[in-house]
Amino acid sequence: MVWVRFFVASLLLAACSGTSTPATTPTFVPTTASTTTTTIEVTTTVDRLAEIETIYQDLEYRRLDALYRGDREAFAGLFANEEYLETSMELFNLMEFLAPPEPGRVAVVQVLNETETCIALEAEKNLVGILAGADSPAIGIFVLERVGPAWAFSYNGEGWTCDGPHPLSP
Repeated sequence: MVWVRFFVASLLLAACSGTSTPATTPTFVPTTASTTTTTIEVTTTVDRLAEIETIYQDLEYRRLDALYRGDREAFAGLFANEEYLETSMELFNLMEFLAPPEPGRVAVVQVLNETETCIALEAEKNLVGILAGADSPAIGIFVLERVGPAWAFSYNGEGWTCDGPHPLSP
């Protein structure tokens, strides 16, 4: 920094002098210090909530889209266990769509419990105008389980929020 000030001062002095002799630049060579930057990744609660909401929104949109299109195979691929899938397959006969599903119709209210392989959350769904009979947003508890590298819907019956053995486990 000092050499920059010296250099600028020399230039100003030369520019302001009335002589025709050119000013010389100093033969000062600055040395640079080596610096090391360490990046620490910090995940905040807000970031994690947004990440969980994105996971849930994606699953819920894909579930509704599979129901809307009548795609049983795509629907089945969204469930973590066979028993819960079988119970959920009844939706094909019960749901009546007024319009195609739209992304972003669900929001996570709070994360109730989270482990490496399980997320229990409370979410609000606003399917008004999409599903027949949906006349207001609804809040419910949903459980997601990791299946390989992906997340899937899991049993969300009474009393289980990732805090013990899975109710449908052998």
